Amino acid sequence: MIPLISSLCRGPLGAAQLPRFWWKNLLHATDRLDPGYPPNSGGLDRWVVELLGLDMDQTQAYLWSEKPDYLDFEDWVRAHGTIDPPALERWHKALQTRTHFIPAKIDETYGDIGFDKAEVTEVDAVLLNLLQDWQLFRANDLLGDGISAPFPPLLSSADVGPLGACQLPRTWLKTCLRASDLLHRDYPDCADGSLDQRCIATLQLDQDQTLAFLRDNMPTYLEFEEWVRTEGTIDAAAIAAFNERLLNREHIPAKLEDIHGTLNKPNDGTWTGGVLLNHLEDWKYAHTALLDAD
Repeated sequence: MIPLISSLCRGPLGAAQLPRFWWKNLLHATDRLDPGYPPNSGGLDRWVVELLGLDMDQTQAYLWSEKPDYLDFEDWVRAHGTIDPPALERWHKALQTRTHFIPAKIDETYGDIGFDKAEVTEVDAVLLNLLQDWQLFRANDLLGDGISAPFPPLLSSADVGPLGACQLPRTWLKTCLRASDLLHRDYPDCADGSLDQRCIATLQLDQDQTLAFLRDNMPTYLEFEEWVRTEGTIDAAAIAAFNERLLNREHIPAKLEDIHGTLNKPNDGTWTGGVLLNHLEDWKYAHTALLDAD
């Protein structure tokens, strides 16, 4: 399985890359990690472990033997590592602006994405890695045999493609999973009032037409964005306003109770942000589904 949790995703600890490292190692421990993805890349994985003052061998041994959920893993990190919030924030900022410059890495990502080096000059590492993951997930998991049972959508609402619209990649993934009967039962696709619906409205797309295009064609993400550019209206100010609302929204009391119940954690006001709580809910469901299938 392709590890869809992005490098920029963070849990309560605030350590970017840590959730992706956790997920890759759980997939590895259950023989589900796509062979093209090492559980320790030697780059971002090694650096985040070192940043937290952890020993790589000890950390991976814990993940492989205990297979903890994400919050239990963060508790273990707090107990065995060193938490330096300013250093973690610098790390996050560095990841946001990282570029690929090594020719072999450009060749790898461009090849997997389908970019023509004679036409494309993109070097943004976050974007290239996202597009690579999404392209390979569609080919190997969605249309291949990487997923055999319903699974939660592990793209974050905060993930964006070249168009820059939050939620759009997640809407693409959820709708395609549903069309293949592979979307976890607790996730609606494009429910009334949902972020899916609001994203589609922001881009001035017809909802029924959009869902039909995704369900009937199962496009790559970039093919979907091309369709959006043709069928919708790209208003940079509207997209920016939507993104800001999404990134800063807090869940209503009923939703807070629901997600905290799923996490088996008290709703004590510590976690209220929609993006963070949706991450934790996604990762909890993914952990359960992975171990149930093991």
